[in-house]
Amino acid sequence: MFTLTEYFIAACVWLVLYKVGNLLWNRHHYFKQQKARGCGEIKHYRHRDPILGLDFVYTLSKAFKEHRWLPWQQELFAAQGVKTFQANFLGSRAIYTSESENMKAMSTTYWREFGLEPLRRGSGAADPVAGPGVSTVDGPMWDFSRNIIKPYFTRDGYSNLARLEVFVNRLMDLVPTDGSTFDMQPLLQRWFLDTSSEFLFGKTVDSLTHPENAKVAMAMVDTMRGIRVRLTMSKLMFLHRDPVWMENVKIVRDFVDERIDASLTQLQDVKSGKGTSCTENQPDGRTDLLWDMVQQLQDKEALRGQIMAVFIPSNDTTSILISNAIYALARHPHVYQTLREEVLALGDQEITFEKLRGLRYLRYVINETHRLYPNGIQMVRIALEDTTLPVGGGPDQSQPIFIQKGDIVHANRYLMHRDPDNWGPDAEVFRPERWGDVRPLWKFVPFGGGPRICPAHVLVDTEASYVLLRFVQRFRTLEPRDERPYKAIMRIGPSNLHGVNVAVKTA
Repeated sequence: MFTLTEYFIAACVWLVLYKVGNLLWNRHHYFKQQKARGCGEIKHYRHRDPILGLDFVYTLSKAFKEHRWLPWQQELFAAQGVKTFQANFLGSRAIYTSESENMKAMSTTYWREFGLEPLRRGSGAADPVAGPGVSTVDGPMWDFSRNIIKPYFTRDGYSNLARLEVFVNRLMDLVPTDGSTFDMQPLLQRWFLDTSSEFLFGKTVDSLTHPENAKVAMAMVDTMRGIRVRLTMSKLMFLHRDPVWMENVKIVRDFVDERIDASLTQLQDVKSGKGTSCTENQPDGRTDLLWDMVQQLQDKEALRGQIMAVFIPSNDTTSILISNAIYALARHPHVYQTLREEVLALGDQEITFEKLRGLRYLRYVINETHRLYPNGIQMVRIALEDTTLPVGGGPDQSQPIFIQKGDIVHANRYLMHRDPDNWGPDAEVFRPERWGDVRPLWKFVPFGGGPRICPAHVLVDTEASYVLLRFVQRFRTLEPRDERPYKAIMRIGPSNLHGVNVAVKTA
């Protein structure tokens, strides 16, 4: 008869043997497939802890905490001397690459072989904020989610500039014109909350005219910060204990739930004949995304997941893009004046979508802002099956590399967008004029590419372009009022920890 202690020892021995056996089989399988597929060896990060890679995890976490994550990545790749390498991240193989060919392969040729659901939902990183939705799932569920939202990111949606006008005017009216210093960043967060709430939910929050309504905008900022932290912590996410973050998540969820409940009630009223309808199934002319969703889904949890998967990432993208553009323009007055000359040349012409798209220098400014401050710093995917990527192996990094099921690949846009091999010796410089000469293709992918390209990419650029156009129309000069260098705090994308402190003078 075995004692409890003996059972425990036997279980521990069995577990160790299982782990060792599994490790040996994985290594055998890896090298066998690597050879069979004609792949080269990937350079290894030199670990102090080769078992779990805790040294790597520590330096990453430290850089993140100190808001040095972006420069740390540049230092990390520079120290390796290559554009693709692998590291041990808590016992899992992580591949880091800044090769555009690998980004292209993951986004197009092999896109079904790389997923994100195990990273965002399987890990619990997106909980309790976002359930199943277009930015958190793979496979048939992703196809379903994409089809639900696709009609709202077509030309009819993004070319309607009239819907932006009232909110842009309110935003501009809040900008002090007496030469005093102000922070543009929180104003843009409130502006975007107002525009997106009308577009997604059918009713604006009106936080620009009623600052007390901006609470949800500030909660969104912290919610996105927490999501980024949880995604970065990966297997250590269970250590994430942040009561303030949970409070802000509740504010955002309550905000969304209130609108879902109202829409479901409204749908029942229409079906029962109690509600009015201007067009079929569109009471009071509602054409927002949530109203379309409730006609296809009546499950509250499913609705929340779908709408959150759009609301969460979109809330950061446009406001941060404009904030970063204004930050850069304030430090390059000649660029601001060139942009202003192009805009003022329109005179009193009505600003249509076509005219907006035709402003070449404005497009250069938007692209250059995307290049230096991409909202998606890196595209992170997990291999859903054994596969390969085209470059990064062998002595000269030109051979394909084998990616084993379960490997996590980090394709780094930030480094790709600042690589002198792609952009020349002034790759770190804000110079919109470069866009008159370059055709970067997959070296410039601020919204990703292929089937999983951000569905709102044209909408984001259109809204940002329109706000900048109205800004330079109204304000003759733009001056920086903060000498501190840009220090990125990570949410969905990077925004300046110090804000965007500027001053303007009217035209």
